[in-house]
Amino acid sequence: MPDEFLFVYGTLRQEFALPVHDLMKQHCRFHGQGSIYGHLYQVDDYPGVIAPPHCRSRVQGELYRIINKDELFRLLDDYEQCSAKYPKPHEYVRKQVDIATNSGDVSKAWIYIYNRAVAGLARIHSGDYISHVRGFGKVRYNAV
Repeated sequence: MPDEFLFVYGTLRQEFALPVHDLMKQHCRFHGQGSIYGHLYQVDDYPGVIAPPHCRSRVQGELYRIINKDELFRLLDDYEQCSAKYPKPHEYVRKQVDIATNSGDVSKAWIYIYNRAVAGLARIHSGDYISHVRGFGKVRYNAV
């Protein structure tokens, strides 16, 4: 069975040091930096990414090799509020997309895509949520 990967672009990245990231590390291993074609938006105190067809903008993030898929997605689907516990339509949907690693490889990875209208949301043109929050002095470590 081939390796499966998870791509995170927002508050699940290592630098935010959220407790859920520590739990996430029990079920996957950091693989490297990467990016997807998409647009990044500030939703609330967290970002959302959409991946429209023919998009040429890049969103930066981290790629993780999945070790325990069932436990990882049980945890993260609850965190992203897209498990069966939450009413539909969910704010995020989990799907596989192409990820480009910084070494130039392309592979499929699971990602949580924002599933609502983006009208009225501020677009993060840099495509990098960490750079964006640093610019506003908002990186919160160990936040819940």
